[in-house]
Amino acid sequence: MSETVFNIPTELKDPFFFSDEKIRIHVVEIEPCNPLFAFELLHYNGVKAHSIPWLIQGIWIKDIIGAWKEEENHLKTLFKSRSKDALQSMKKGIGMFYMLLFWSNKQPVNLQGWRSSVERLSVKPINTVERLSFIMDNPALYHSYIQLAQLFEEQHKQFAKYQALNQVAKK
Repeated sequence: MSETVFNIPTELKDPFFFSDEKIRIHVVEIEPCNPLFAFELLHYNGVKAHSIPWLIQGIWIKDIIGAWKEEENHLKTLFKSRSKDALQSMKKGIGMFYMLLFWSNKQPVNLQGWRSSVERLSVKPINTVERLSFIMDNPALYHSYIQLAQLFEEQHKQFAKYQALNQVAKK
């Protein structure tokens, strides 16, 4: 499989998620969570992907929810055993939440000035910025995991409500 090296674009530069300036991606077999923000990495580097998840939401949102369910089970096990390895898994979960949040609002993830960007989103849980700030400041805490799981559930419901209202409006 051929890998391509990409610069981390300004829109995604955040040491919480990326410690290096470059990242390798399998462009042919791209997955949204491997690496995190894979579609955004291509988009912001000017590479056309076969699919744009924030424009074709339905399938991709289901994929993110499914990936989160797997990660959530893994996190449950890590926190139950009081493992110190929860941090990497929490970072992945937080990244998935960003994807769910932005893609639900038909936008690619943009981590630069994310607080003001999230404030302007129309489909989101209550107090998203405050809750996400707490989680990112304390990613290894069990309470952060609980808060992240609640955000996922609430965002999924908000997106379902948004879709239902749009279906009614189209009729």
